[in-house]
Amino acid sequence: MNDRGMGLLGCLGFVAACSVVALLGCEDKPEKARVPAHPFVGQTVTVSFPAGYGFGDSWKAALDEWAEQTGAKCNLTEYTRGAAGLKELPAADVVVLAYSDVPAVATGNRLAPIPESSRAGEVSGGWNDFFPGVRDRVLTISGRPTLVPISCPVLACYLRGDLLDKARLKPPTTWDEYQKLLDTLPKWAPGLSAVEPWGEDFRATLFLARALPSVKKAGSYSVYFDIDSGAPLIDSPAFVRTLTQSVAQFSKLSTDSVKLSPADCRRLILTGKAAMAISFEPGRAGEKPIERAPGVSLVLARLPGARQVYDRKGSSWESLPDGEVNYATLAPVGGLALAVAKSIPAERAEAAWNLVNFLSVDRYQQALATVAKSVCRESQMANAVDWIGPELRTDEMYGYLAVSSESLRTTNLSPELPVIGRSELRKSLTEGITSALEGKATPDAALKEVADRWKAIAAGFGVERMRDSYRACLGLAPVLKLPDIPGPRH
Repeated sequence: MNDRGMGLLGCLGFVAACSVVALLGCEDKPEKARVPAHPFVGQTVTVSFPAGYGFGDSWKAALDEWAEQTGAKCNLTEYTRGAAGLKELPAADVVVLAYSDVPAVATGNRLAPIPESSRAGEVSGGWNDFFPGVRDRVLTISGRPTLVPISCPVLACYLRGDLLDKARLKPPTTWDEYQKLLDTLPKWAPGLSAVEPWGEDFRATLFLARALPSVKKAGSYSVYFDIDSGAPLIDSPAFVRTLTQSVAQFSKLSTDSVKLSPADCRRLILTGKAAMAISFEPGRAGEKPIERAPGVSLVLARLPGARQVYDRKGSSWESLPDGEVNYATLAPVGGLALAVAKSIPAERAEAAWNLVNFLSVDRYQQALATVAKSVCRESQMANAVDWIGPELRTDEMYGYLAVSSESLRTTNLSPELPVIGRSELRKSLTEGITSALEGKATPDAALKEVADRWKAIAAGFGVERMRDSYRACLGLAPVLKLPDIPGPRH
């Protein structure tokens, strides 16, 4: 055979050898496991949500879509919240909860923590995507990430930017600067008022939001109660000073403020009847837009802070260095979150968390089109323009988003009365504030009376139980109980 024939046989042999190697290689490497098209066939997930919060056709359509994609079945149940909120967790796998109901259901250890494997990115778009204040102070229970937020509203200052610019004034950074704007209102905004939501339903919330910068230093937890003893702190000098200032400022506000809600205040500044307001955006599609008055230009600012913070351990006021302001955020003011019941079997729990991810990430805007929403994480900042109130102009809208994100990124944040007995505590606080605003009691006497009522409420629930509930809702573990060690016998 000539050299050309030998070369041809060699090439054929080489090709054949390569083919054998390739085939053997395919046999040695197992085929990558395929995710089943319908991973939760045979599972039925029950979802329970509160009546009156806007869950409608878009909600049902999203749940139907998830069921079709996963092969699972989805049952919907609606529950009604009483005036005092929930006492028991609704019987369901996935539950939509108002934050105000979390203390009552969290105390019984009935909510499942988010699985560790899910925090990296599957459930809720990644745990670290949430703003740190929301993540660490609102969504974590007893040290375990537990809740996935639908909304976490935060209050902001709405000011007439056109009038401030004309008078060469700036938005306030502290409550003292806020007071100066109130005092000079007839000069820079003649004929206009300032409005705040002091209506009875929101009175306690506004007071606590005002007080927090004077009460809470970064890293502190003992705001409403001492986290070690459980003693109420509502009559501390910082709360008394805030109520004293609030009473003084109250006379400078529109007389209607005593009955206004945040939505009322927002409407009054948009329609040109107020120059200053405290409110937040509704975050809901489908609302009838407010007819905005011509010439109204808004600037949005963070709720003011303080340059002095009360040091409870030293029983003294601590002044911050020049130029520094202590901001502390009260959040959420209302709002909803998703949770999974702890009692359900593992397979159904996997389907439940998959559904939570679908609703809170994949179909967040579609599923919750008519439910009030607010930014809770970094990845939402770009899309929030679709569900912020249509009355805001582009610069105002981005100003509001900046205020909200800045307020929620800080971990110097506290929920409003995150403890069992919340409705009773809040009712007595509202009554105390009212007596001070109406001049029936001094701020000091009013809050001393509130503290006494809180002690009675704590005694009814059990002081240690209430203290540990407070700690749990702040992300802390219960106080460690040391075993009794018998002493020497004599």
